[in-house]
Amino acid sequence: MLLSYFQGIDPAAAIIHNGKVLAYVEEERLIRFKHAANRFPIRSIESCLNIVGIELTDVDKIISGWDAPRYADGRMAAFYADVNTRFPPDAGTLGWQQGNLKQFTPENQRARLVSALVPHFGIAPEDVPPLDFYPHHKTHAAASFYLSPAPEALVITIDGSGDAECTVVWHGKGTELTALHRIEIPHSLGWFYSAITEFLGFAAYDGEYKVMGLAAYGRDNPELREKLAQVLKPGPAGFEYELVPTYTHHGEHTWSERFTDALPELMGMPPRLGEAPLTDIHEDLAFEAQRALEEAVLRLLTHFQQETGIRTLCVGGGVGLNVKMNSRLHGSGLFDEIHAFPVPNDSGLSIGAPVGYEVEHTGKRPAPLEHIYWGPSYTDEEIELQVRSCGLAYRRYDDIAEATAEVLASGKVVGWFQTGLEAGPRALGARSILADPRSVASRDRVNIAIKFREYWRPFCPSMTEEAAAIYLENCTQAPYMILALKATERAKQEVPAIVHVDGTVRAQTVSADTNPRYHALLKSFAAKTGVEVLLNTSFNIKGEAMVCSPRDAIRTFFSTGIDVLSIGSLLIEKPETPLALDPEDVIR
Repeated sequence: MLLSYFQGIDPAAAIIHNGKVLAYVEEERLIRFKHAANRFPIRSIESCLNIVGIELTDVDKIISGWDAPRYADGRMAAFYADVNTRFPPDAGTLGWQQGNLKQFTPENQRARLVSALVPHFGIAPEDVPPLDFYPHHKTHAAASFYLSPAPEALVITIDGSGDAECTVVWHGKGTELTALHRIEIPHSLGWFYSAITEFLGFAAYDGEYKVMGLAAYGRDNPELREKLAQVLKPGPAGFEYELVPTYTHHGEHTWSERFTDALPELMGMPPRLGEAPLTDIHEDLAFEAQRALEEAVLRLLTHFQQETGIRTLCVGGGVGLNVKMNSRLHGSGLFDEIHAFPVPNDSGLSIGAPVGYEVEHTGKRPAPLEHIYWGPSYTDEEIELQVRSCGLAYRRYDDIAEATAEVLASGKVVGWFQTGLEAGPRALGARSILADPRSVASRDRVNIAIKFREYWRPFCPSMTEEAAAIYLENCTQAPYMILALKATERAKQEVPAIVHVDGTVRAQTVSADTNPRYHALLKSFAAKTGVEVLLNTSFNIKGEAMVCSPRDAIRTFFSTGIDVLSIGSLLIEKPETPLALDPEDVIR
């Protein structure tokens, strides 16, 4: 039994046994503080132990997704010294390097772990399970390849940085991962995209998805493209890329830690600040930055696909959350199959590190990923107790899918709380807000009265696997909402609320095997409306973490314009939008 954790942006923990994920929880969901940046995931660890039903002392080993020995034996110090010789750093960069050299040593990681676990669990220091390590980018690669169905694949891992690397291309075959090409600090696509994110007025490591959505509204802008080509450009080998660090981290930082003053000087305009309106130039910059990212990755992968002949790709690392990039790769013709790991950011290190560690130590590869509903779940009895304690009226149904489909078909917006909490940033029918996709008005209502999101942000659909070919061109299984596919003409006519301005759909295809209640809801909705599709967005409001517990769901329900809460086998309605209730069915 292996426990793993990640501490940083979006801390999380997981428990793995024989390569199978038994539990995974992100700290933000439990403490209700979005991203929970740099918090030690003590409640995530406790939650995982509770889900599996074990004590901390039952854990055989704890695995961390960092190459900690490199920070203690001088290799990372030598790497940073070499980088600094080639790219003279500023004080902030030097401070970041020194902090890493101290933080990531095995001794300091062990000390931090013991100081957190001993008082919380009431155990002696010697009873804390032993701690071992697995390299950062290999951790991303292990999650994306070993948990895919592919026997052999090219694997690309892209993030800000992890250990010395920013991007690595791997050859995955069976139980082996071999690095084919490494691109190291400071040449980071993640840092490039974060710099543009903050230049456009959003927060790095939170607003990148906003840039991705805004890009769909932009236009070709040759002037901006030429300027960005001075920031992100091809490397010496032609197929790789280089990031010029004087625009990101090495220099004066008047506006942001993510870009230097050289970037607005190059762009010939100040960065967007505060709530300043977005203009055409901002939309074009998002478009051109997205294009630059995609071109860099496509150029790199074209080389290695042609060199190896491998036509299956696995994607990992935080940049793997970029749905538009994944979709560009999917449509490139280079690959027959693309498997993007659904939790590719550093939260997923807590999955990849123990999976990779087990494969290396046992020589056995785990079964492919079946679902990611690994978080806390609640019985009807537990849900009912919480609802009753809040003094709420509710109705209990034998067929909650049928009852929920009825209210959705009538135009109401529903909070859907079922099964185990899904992993990752996308709602997948466990903690979702649902609406009728046939009406653009319902989409706008979700946006204005419930989610409070920006105009350019797309809403996404869930659809049955059986119906996907009706609404998606070049249909493929997409269970994790990490690919955007072209909408068919029928989709544009029948379900316009979930088609983005660029004609794409960021879809989730739902299987009866992995989420039977959600699949049944889609089928019931189809029986009433003729479409096996629902508008699906995460059950939260802007700036808050996705709901985890029944109390979280109730609080969000009553603080927004959601009409009905479907939670377990119960329906709760607001007095302003009453359902036809029989008095004998109501319990207070």
